[in-house]
Amino acid sequence: MKHISNLPNEKRGSIPEGIGLRKLGFLIIAILMIITQSSVFGQSCWLEASGTQIVNAETNQPVILRAVGLGNWALQEGYMLNPQGCTGCPGTQWQMKLQYLNEGQSMAQVEAFYQSWRDNFITKADIDYIASLGFNSVRLPMHYELFLSSAQRAVRNNVITDLNFGHDTYKNSLQNWHDNDQLFNDPNLEGYRVIDNLLSWCADNGMYVILDLHAAPGGQGSDKNIADIFHDNNLWQFPVFQDVTNRLWDRISARYINEPRIAFYDLINEPNNVPGGGQAIHALLQRLITTIRDNGDNHMIMVEGNGWGNNYDYLEPFTFSPNWGLVYNAHRYWIDPADDWVSDSNPNQINRMANLVAFRNNHQVPVWIGETGENTNEWLSQNIDKLDQEGIGWCHWTYKRHDVGANAALMRIGGSYPTDGASAMAGVLESIKFQNCIPNTNTIAAVTQDLPAPWTSGCTGGSTPPPSGCTGSFQSISAAIQAEAYCDMLGIQTETTSDTGGGQNVGWTDAGDWLGYRVDIPTAGDYTVEYRVASQNGGGSLQLEGLGGGSSYGTKAVSATGGWQTWQTISHTVTLPAGQQELGISVLAGGFNLNWFKITPVANGAPTGQTIWLRGSNNQYVSSENGQNPMMCNRGSVGGWEQFTVVATGDGKVALRGTNNLYVSSMNGTAAMLCDRPSIGGWEAFEWVSLGGNALALKGFNGQYVSSENGASGMMCNRATIGGWETFTWGSVSGSRMAEESNGLEATEESFLIYPNPAVDLFKIDLRNLDFHQGVMKVTDLSGKVILTEELVKEVTEIGLSPGMKAGVYVITVESGDLKISRRMLIER
Repeated sequence: MKHISNLPNEKRGSIPEGIGLRKLGFLIIAILMIITQSSVFGQSCWLEASGTQIVNAETNQPVILRAVGLGNWALQEGYMLNPQGCTGCPGTQWQMKLQYLNEGQSMAQVEAFYQSWRDNFITKADIDYIASLGFNSVRLPMHYELFLSSAQRAVRNNVITDLNFGHDTYKNSLQNWHDNDQLFNDPNLEGYRVIDNLLSWCADNGMYVILDLHAAPGGQGSDKNIADIFHDNNLWQFPVFQDVTNRLWDRISARYINEPRIAFYDLINEPNNVPGGGQAIHALLQRLITTIRDNGDNHMIMVEGNGWGNNYDYLEPFTFSPNWGLVYNAHRYWIDPADDWVSDSNPNQINRMANLVAFRNNHQVPVWIGETGENTNEWLSQNIDKLDQEGIGWCHWTYKRHDVGANAALMRIGGSYPTDGASAMAGVLESIKFQNCIPNTNTIAAVTQDLPAPWTSGCTGGSTPPPSGCTGSFQSISAAIQAEAYCDMLGIQTETTSDTGGGQNVGWTDAGDWLGYRVDIPTAGDYTVEYRVASQNGGGSLQLEGLGGGSSYGTKAVSATGGWQTWQTISHTVTLPAGQQELGISVLAGGFNLNWFKITPVANGAPTGQTIWLRGSNNQYVSSENGQNPMMCNRGSVGGWEQFTVVATGDGKVALRGTNNLYVSSMNGTAAMLCDRPSIGGWEAFEWVSLGGNALALKGFNGQYVSSENGASGMMCNRATIGGWETFTWGSVSGSRMAEESNGLEATEESFLIYPNPAVDLFKIDLRNLDFHQGVMKVTDLSGKVILTEELVKEVTEIGLSPGMKAGVYVITVESGDLKISRRMLIER
């Protein structure tokens, strides 16, 4: 193939040197796009997660979302129906409906009342007022039933008068509607109408919207009050409700994928008393995250844990994939100020400030207070001060509710309560209107003392992000990506290739050309990128980058291969973020063809080629049992059976070979693990998941993690998330992995132990394997500042940590004469 840049200059007419004929059209189009975009898209409203902050995606400016919760609008909560209480007071919305039915109202009349309730409770006047107080966002608690058609909602309403047979009928109907794709498709459903109106009102005020699934199908716990629940925990007990929840978020995501005024999706509000705890919640949240990301939706996603959205056992950011764009929630009610900076013993329980800040910093993820309020004005004011000082956004619960006097909402609804029955329905519909509500001035003063918030950036003008030009699904990296399968490009042509596999290749590459691809990177880390190239004369080079001139991940030179159809594979190693993203291949110097490229994960931190030991969280070592019995994690020291050689399998994974020269098998999670396989297959390949320092987890072919079973029984590969039993530490048996060398002296990993790591209040240094009698230990932060110095005169020394030491990564260095050894340690607060 002849490259156009090799044509004589007289064949190029008057086009400036360096611009081929085929370039002119592309350049004109590109210039027009730039002019158009600069005039249409003056400001991007999109928000994204960046480290511990929520930021404007265009300017990278931190954005503190100060919101108001619109509770009781699209979903009534029992305590707000009559805060004074009454004999037989309804505790849920469906029980409120039942009272109206028992008082002679027809279901049609009840439904008409609730339609008017939604029409009157929140209007543009309410949103204008909230904006005037300085808030920049609102949180919309949604009831999934509003996304049902009227006929489907009628089937659900039948459960109100028949909790057993009616509920079974409803479950069966839901399954049928789901299986026949009859759910959430009508664009005029009430739920969509509510969201669309709210987005329009917020756009006029430069405000963001958080979509909160407050009442999930089946109910997300045993607290019936918050989610209009018929029977406890049905969401977790019946797969149909999870299927329906997934379908709902799929439809919401598809409808609002390009809506920048939506700050993020709050997938499930306040899971509580969940059977299976965090692991059950994780399984569903992972499914919802995958569904949303598979749509190509880049909105941030809020994760809520067990215990009313505060406990994140088995729900840490590293347990999700993809895990970019996550925001973590906490709900703060009635926390004693004296306890707020006293760490909870569980670092994953984050409603206290101490744990909230530590979780954010340790996991480098934004946190947001999805609900706070219902307290004294003094408490509200102090609470907001603490959050502001830490740069944490929050949402006041709630905007307005019924009461006889001033309350902790921003507005009070006077007059009759809904629980006063059918005779009061008309009066209630009038009293909830904005013009009839009464401001709670003291509450407003407590929560708006410093509004608008420092660092706040609103979304003005309802602008939409400029199109990237890329459309279509995100490609998996499990196979090579064909060069001609780009989603966007500049200056590229294709031709038939004679390379193995046939098809087409791209060519006619000049400096400034580029190709765009939508890819799904499963985890953040190092990847080997291979390029199938051909070049007549060489001298070319390319760069892998974020599409549009974003991050540069690495460059690679292209040498001569001997012809335009003489193919060679070249490669380099790059570090990529996780998630669905758009990558670009930019031509730095032209003169080559590209047939395909392939992205393969490098075993993350795995000590391939080394012989190691593995130790569980029970401080015992993993034993192969010589392949004769299930593997155990119950040995107090390292012998032959406790040694494994790490073997690269060639696909970014590793295998473990025992001293019996056989490989460890996951048994696909169906039985206890064995070290008895003569060769490496799928069950013998593991993903080495680095957790910092020398901590790791092993992920099997079945997508599950290896568990030590705490040494009580044979090890299994059947855990969905990483917890204590799924966390191991490793060290080199041969000493080939050096902690540090000084003057020729070597220290192996196992000769110097620090535990526990991570540490909270104290840690121990175990020097029993080192040949010296005394030394000095120093703790430094990552800037090199010495934080603590301690003389070591014992084989095992316990070191207390000052309460003033902040959470983070520190370096522990032990020195004695010519010996100097360093380790990293994580301190959690």
